[in-house]
Amino acid sequence: MNKMNEVEASAYFDECLEQCRAKLQLVGPKARVRLAATLPIDRDELNAAVMGSAVVGFLEGMSRRNKRIVKNTYAYADIASRFLYPGKTDKVARYECFKKLMFAMGWTEYHGAFTEYKSSTAKLTMDNVALDIVHSAVGGLAGSAANALKVVADKTVEALKKQPEAVKLLEHHSAEANGAGFGVSVCKQDDDAEVTMVVGTLRYDSSAGNTKILFVEWDSSEVQIYQGKAQFSIHEEDLKREAECIKYLDDLREVIFMEFSPV
Repeated sequence: MNKMNEVEASAYFDECLEQCRAKLQLVGPKARVRLAATLPIDRDELNAAVMGSAVVGFLEGMSRRNKRIVKNTYAYADIASRFLYPGKTDKVARYECFKKLMFAMGWTEYHGAFTEYKSSTAKLTMDNVALDIVHSAVGGLAGSAANALKVVADKTVEALKKQPEAVKLLEHHSAEANGAGFGVSVCKQDDDAEVTMVVGTLRYDSSAGNTKILFVEWDSSEVQIYQGKAQFSIHEEDLKREAECIKYLDDLREVIFMEFSPV
């Protein structure tokens, strides 16, 4: 549970937004490149989407409004935390920044941890690692929802393999110097329209120089992987600062969201 109160969270949001705006001004035209895209972009009609450096799968029954809340808040927290903490040694600070910004926007965090990931195999793919992480995080939910969300996660990543433009967008936002970082999230909506989101993220460091991130095999001895697991919930009436998130994402002038179907 986040230890900030609402006043502190709002002040933290303001401070981060001011710093991000300043950095965006310094970056200038380099940040204003649009990727070519043939998939639907940000219409909240399908049940899977890339949102910055993460892919999200929505359980059937999610409203278009709640999908939009998930995508806007997650993408802003993800991009802002990366902007503010870009360094290789900043991975813990970045994860904490992400969680604080989510809290400032109205999400309640029930669980969040950032630890080193230990592979049990000599060979791995980053997509399978991400699925392992999100499956583990989903395991904290009770009842049939956990199994349903695991299925959604599997179908979402499997469908992503068949969407090269979506993979390209995800890797565009995920790539970092000497490694990469990305996430897999799954969401459900209950009868009271409250949203539960389970987030699995990973950051890996490597000197191997691979330009591809997803769906390629790595030797586990070549990479050091860190994992983040978290569970969040929100109801629309608790949402805060969405307009500022949308404005900042629009100012980036590059593709952030891309939808596809896991069916």
